[in-house]
Amino acid sequence: MAGRWRQGPVLACALAIVTTAAGWTLGGGNAATAAEPGAITGRIVLAEGRVRFAGEPPAGAAIDMSADAYCRDQHDEALMDRPVRVGPEGGLADVLVRVVNAPAAGAAPEAEALLDQEGCLYTPRSVAVRVGQPLVIRNSDATLHNVRVVPASNAGFNLGQPIQGIQSTRSFETPEIGIPVRCDIHGWMTASIHVLAHEFFDITGEDGSFTLPTLPTGDYELEAWHPTLGTVSGRISLTADGAPPTTLEFPPG
Repeated sequence: MAGRWRQGPVLACALAIVTTAAGWTLGGGNAATAAEPGAITGRIVLAEGRVRFAGEPPAGAAIDMSADAYCRDQHDEALMDRPVRVGPEGGLADVLVRVVNAPAAGAAPEAEALLDQEGCLYTPRSVAVRVGQPLVIRNSDATLHNVRVVPASNAGFNLGQPIQGIQSTRSFETPEIGIPVRCDIHGWMTASIHVLAHEFFDITGEDGSFTLPTLPTGDYELEAWHPTLGTVSGRISLTADGAPPTTLEFPPG
């Protein structure tokens, strides 16, 4: 799904991302300081970004957990499968926001990312890692799950996890967005894995918010990816004077 970009008044739309420049520093402080040799002296902080869905979100479909009594008993009420999860004030969760033309990346973090299975649901529903970063896949349920991961560019795998607390660690060699994850035993369980070559990305929270690491001043392209709504992109210019609010929007329909 193609998106469009503009700066100016926001028209009626289905989805929008708003970012604001929180400030800038010289040499990494709140005031001008002597820069270390080779350091980037002009940096802008992107913060308080938000993805929102304007209008009524899709109703979703009822999840039937009756075939597995354990899964059914983990929830006090019937659940709805809502791929488009909208929170307060239209905030949209589970969206990957990334800088497309990012600066050179540092080493991948050694810290592990986590994809859990809890209450017979994937938590989180969207997880992002760097190339080579370890991803722990855990079963926190006392029932059998399998985790079938089907990438287009990386090696796929299918893990059987029959014991509560069991976990496996995997990593990915190639950047790839939107790798589908499924449990064949519980068909309503779906998630997405994103693999990136740099650190300039985030997954939106329940309120649609995201935070990007600091960037050198310059012109950048942002892209937002959602598993059912598609992608939308636009440009942002970061200068020492900051950046105006930028809106990326999905057209209706």
